[in-house]
Amino acid sequence: MRFKLRLLPSLAVATLIQALGLLLLCLALPAKAAPLDVLLSAIPEQMAPNGYLEVGSDHMNAQLDFFNIRDSDALAAGTQAGDYHGAHLAGGWRIRDNTWLSGGLWQRNINGLSETYGFNSWQVSGLYRFLEADGKIPALAVRLSAWGNYASQIGSSFPSNAGVNSLFPKGTELRSIKVTNPADNQLQADLVGTWKLTPATDLSVLFGAGSAQLSYSELNGSLLESNTLYQFHFAGNTLFGKATDGSEILKKGSTYDINVDNELAWHGNFVQVGVNSTWRHGPWTLRGGFLFYSIQREAVDDILGKRGWSAFTQSQNILLEANYRFHSRLSVFARGQLGSKLVFNDMPVIYNTYSADLIGGRYSIYTVGLRADF
Repeated sequence: MRFKLRLLPSLAVATLIQALGLLLLCLALPAKAAPLDVLLSAIPEQMAPNGYLEVGSDHMNAQLDFFNIRDSDALAAGTQAGDYHGAHLAGGWRIRDNTWLSGGLWQRNINGLSETYGFNSWQVSGLYRFLEADGKIPALAVRLSAWGNYASQIGSSFPSNAGVNSLFPKGTELRSIKVTNPADNQLQADLVGTWKLTPATDLSVLFGAGSAQLSYSELNGSLLESNTLYQFHFAGNTLFGKATDGSEILKKGSTYDINVDNELAWHGNFVQVGVNSTWRHGPWTLRGGFLFYSIQREAVDDILGKRGWSAFTQSQNILLEANYRFHSRLSVFARGQLGSKLVFNDMPVIYNTYSADLIGGRYSIYTVGLRADF
């Protein structure tokens, strides 16, 4: 069979990844893979003497979208993109007087423009208190943790999405795009100090630092070019496509300034500082806190700067929680989280060169659940 070789226009290559960025935005609107660092305490037994187990249901939908996040993006406005329902299971065990082990699992379903996607998140950590509280001297503890987010694949079909296809030159139409095994993995260390202001009130401050690494297996999809349908994939920074009937080969090399790994699988280092307080009265426990987060990424933000696009390296997060104990070992809780950036510090996997400028908005997510102490 005789093959024809075609070169894909540079603009089309760039917009392939831009379309992926728009897809990730729709996934990211409310998602929260929260390690809940904002509530860290050096004295976890103030909440549970020996251990705890909690289950929760996390939500975001149009009725809870107080910041009108969907309407801030033309592709998501008027759709269910960003509707989110998730569940989590988290727990902790006091293995010694001054040592805790904890972990959590999250399973989440997030609506895109036309599909629903499943993400999973995990966290494991250990906390060691090396100084006990004494008067004005706070209890001091160090926590080491590992956590991450992953999915088997994310992708979408765009046969009728004029918004995405308007990004392409005339005669080129993106039909589908998919990333297999997208993931992020973090290692982190935190120093936490907690003061017992009164028998009913605690105040904690924290400082943490860590590293993040993104990864994926393959970026592929399909597009219509000059009335020919191609299945394409990236090998390094080169795009290869083959017509579905096998008659033509499509190839686009590195003449366009693009680096898929640097833009989708970056490495970064981050720091965070926070403060929180806990107040107990009868069956009620109220908690609230603030967390500031800053990250320095390799390559990806430099690429954004060279292209004259915005990069975001800082975020602020506020969390409020009300806990009501209706049994000696059982409590119900409601939690609200507000952030200045879309899942900025809790889901690094959604940040790349073509979604970065879309992540600059606020988000909120709300959780209700049940906690058992033992």
